[in-house]
Amino acid sequence: MSSKKNIMLSGVAALVVAASILAVSMLSGFPLLQNVNTTTGTLAILLTDPPHVPAGVTAVNIAYSNLAVHISEAGNLSGWTVLKQSGSIELLGTVNIGQTIASVNIAKGDYNLLRFNVSSATVTYNGNSYTAFVPSSELTVPIIGGIEVNASKPSATIINIEPTVFNIGSTSSPEFIIRPAAKAFPIPSSQVSEAMEHEGSKISLVGKAWWTSVQEKFTANAQITIATLTTKSLALTAKNTGAQTTKLRLVIVVPVAQSLRSGEESLPPTLWGSAVFVALPNGTLVPLQKFILTQSSLTPDRESILDALASEGYTLAAGASTTLSYTGMVTLGFQFQSIQPVQSIVPGQQYLVTVLGDEALASQVVVAGQ
Repeated sequence: MSSKKNIMLSGVAALVVAASILAVSMLSGFPLLQNVNTTTGTLAILLTDPPHVPAGVTAVNIAYSNLAVHISEAGNLSGWTVLKQSGSIELLGTVNIGQTIASVNIAKGDYNLLRFNVSSATVTYNGNSYTAFVPSSELTVPIIGGIEVNASKPSATIINIEPTVFNIGSTSSPEFIIRPAAKAFPIPSSQVSEAMEHEGSKISLVGKAWWTSVQEKFTANAQITIATLTTKSLALTAKNTGAQTTKLRLVIVVPVAQSLRSGEESLPPTLWGSAVFVALPNGTLVPLQKFILTQSSLTPDRESILDALASEGYTLAAGASTTLSYTGMVTLGFQFQSIQPVQSIVPGQQYLVTVLGDEALASQVVVAGQ
């Protein structure tokens, strides 16, 4: 028998088998796709980043590892599914952009947490790359409202990571600390596109109604309603104008002339030469140099000091106001764990007072009093 005839007969046989299966399915009432797996679903993880960075910073690269998602019914020590072992991303490239960092098939269910480690970070500053220190590198990120994963509809969640980058060195010898904070939000299934399910793809968040709604409902913000500065005191009243609780972390005072490069509502190029205060839970401001010396007496380890610094802050509820204050000589001249010539506040001179918190940054120009 010729090979051509064999192919023809094989094709006829295949048609007969297919027709038989179709007939049996129609007569018995069983669907053809009976064996499709309905116990899993696809979950896409996107990331966006509205960062707080000093002037001169043009890129923030992080390497992350052990990206995992947690099922709601399980305890925090169990119920984790690793989605991706490692990856990296440049954060300033995701401002107003959602970038897919993972898309995987996982067991159906309701998920409430994401977790990953920031294993390393580099900052590009004035064209040069610098390694940055990241205290508390493991992030456990709540998915606000949770997300349901199943086979009947697409699922995606977006991590809103808001790192704050500090230059604790000088402009000529910079030294960077990155303090990351993050929340995650489910993307409505009707808004999950096929492109989101491809790792590396990017979507614009500008004009997206669902994203605007998330920002209005779940973002904290701050406003300085009044600030006063003298040679021997500092006080400011801050209001949380957002819809979520925030933690006010630092207050920075810098001469206006030094802050012109960055402008209001942004961090000064460096903390070097500024007056920097840590906000304590009771609303008291403590000079950062004093805070460091106190922590150094407890532990000489630099990373432990930075971890302690990252944990401090004043909790401010949505819509609430508070006054943060310090009484004592206010001097400019911060330098991490070292001494530099200090300068006193000059009455009549303008200074930029900035309060920094989780998802919150506000500044006000004040004229120093006596």
